[in-house]
Amino acid sequence: MKISRILVPTDFSESAELAVKAAGVLVDYFGSTVDLMHAVPMMKYFHDSMDPLGVPFSIEKDLYPHSLEQAKNNLEALAKAHIKKEHVGTTITQIERKPSEGIYTVANSGRYDLVVMATHGADDSMHLLGGTTEKVIRHSKVPVLTIPKEHSVHNFSSIVVPIDFSERSMQALRAAFELAKEFEAKIVLLNVIELYSAGSDMMPYVPVNIDEQGVYESMMTGLSDYIEENEPAFHLRRSGVVFRDELVSAIHPDIRVDLETVIKKGVSAHHEIVDYVDEYGDILVMSTHGRTGLARILIGSTTEQVARHSKKPMLTIRTLS
Repeated sequence: MKISRILVPTDFSESAELAVKAAGVLVDYFGSTVDLMHAVPMMKYFHDSMDPLGVPFSIEKDLYPHSLEQAKNNLEALAKAHIKKEHVGTTITQIERKPSEGIYTVANSGRYDLVVMATHGADDSMHLLGGTTEKVIRHSKVPVLTIPKEHSVHNFSSIVVPIDFSERSMQALRAAFELAKEFEAKIVLLNVIELYSAGSDMMPYVPVNIDEQGVYESMMTGLSDYIEENEPAFHLRRSGVVFRDELVSAIHPDIRVDLETVIKKGVSAHHEIVDYVDEYGDILVMSTHGRTGLARILIGSTTEQVARHSKKPMLTIRTLS
């Protein structure tokens, strides 16, 4: 996962400023160029700009240029405050009917490797993921790093990657490995065994006598096969100690990342993931698809529920089909 260029959308709220600060930390590790973007609803510009301009006025000559110039000045001030000069890219200002659509359209332009944005903007909510951020996660073709208002990015020592035996969930490992190398962090593979799994008849399924070591061995077998077929950048090295292994760089064998496996049992996967990462992890790296693929892409999925409720930064990876 290269991170040459980062897009940071902001609405100039205090929460959104944390995302700019996070991008400023990332450039120290990846040497990235950071572009800042401001896109707000069209009707808000009408409301904010009509009074000082007076009437009559021209939308094309007066309203839009005034609003865009003000936004550009604010973006430049943010960049100056939080991004090293040599890493500052361009400022993007757009008046959009739907800010989220404008953001993910720019993100998907092919110029960016990562989007960094706050989980909440000016329309802050105490617990749930902001609507704009949620839509960007859903539609962005590049990874999205969300920063909750409770946290800023300084260092990651424990990177949590939930996996469910599917190849789609394992695709998050590539990004996690790159982060772990740069931050000298460990990766925690988290598998949740749901104790209640409702089928079409809505009857609960309660597994008994779960052999955690057997689950771990099955995970390692599947992971080893997946890496051998799909990940030329690293390979799995078994340590001989249960739940403790390594990912080793294929190019530089001296670069190793500790790999810990944690198996939890719970009523629902997303509750267990959130509880674990909030207590023990520094960042979540998670695929947008799980074992059931397109039927669970974000809307109603484990990934979306975790993104909505976690208090830690989360890197969401759009999986390949």
